[in-house]
Amino acid sequence: MKTLMKRRPSPAMVVALIALVAALAGTAYAAQTINGGAIKKQTIGGGKLKKDTLTGFQINNDKLGTVPMAKIATHTFWAVVNNPASPGNAALARVSGPNITASEGGGAVTITFPFNVSTCANVAARNNAGTTVPSSGYAQTNTSAANPSAIEVRTKDKDGTPEDADFHLIVICP
Repeated sequence: MKTLMKRRPSPAMVVALIALVAALAGTAYAAQTINGGAIKKQTIGGGKLKKDTLTGFQINNDKLGTVPMAKIATHTFWAVVNNPASPGNAALARVSGPNITASEGGGAVTITFPFNVSTCANVAARNNAGTTVPSSGYAQTNTSAANPSAIEVRTKDKDGTPEDADFHLIVICP
């Protein structure tokens, strides 16, 4: 009988065993019943998420704001123009958006945009729409005096003589 009394757990050991069983049972219960659907919205901060765990399905694009420097890219427009050596035959090869047109006359090719570009920066360079090397020369730009939505481009050969030539135009607006 005395051997049984010596093996009886102390009251502190009984309390510790009860606490251990409760902790293990609570963890097991939580693991089985709590999933992503049980987590309330707005309770987990972005810093607590693992990298590459969100997909487009979980992200609401309507709630995303504009990236500060991305605003600059939304105000940049361009045109690639084919202008063979004959009057009045300039044509757009590629453009950055709809409703951009090109016309040739008076020694210049006029690129017209669907909005006012008179306060924009613009630059053109002789180039072509393909992969061949363009001939030497340069291109000059000017905002059209007749139309604030148009840029006039004049191409010249390497000596400064006016010459019909292909070019690329870029317009950056504030």
